[in-house]
Amino acid sequence: MPTSWLVAYDIADPKRLRRVERAISALGERLHFSLFLCDLTDAELHRLQRRLARLIDPLADTVHYLPWCPADRAAAVHLAASAEPARAAAWVV
Repeated sequence: MPTSWLVAYDIADPKRLRRVERAISALGERLHFSLFLCDLTDAELHRLQRRLARLIDPLADTVHYLPWCPADRAAAVHLAASAEPARAAAWVV
């Protein structure tokens, strides 16, 4: 059964950044620039960790794996800009 994971990264080199981003985006949903939500089985998580360990420079880059339980998901608050464009009010002076 898959478990939800937040995967966050900070990659110093643009080439490594693109490779890491592609690897994670294949398995999860982007929440922000360097934050993904991934529903992974244990085997998928270990495969992703091994793959990213080969892609990054451990002295310059970081990758964090944070478990996200159903209670965390239910308690999450999402604030986002509206999809509708803002309408300017017409002022007559």
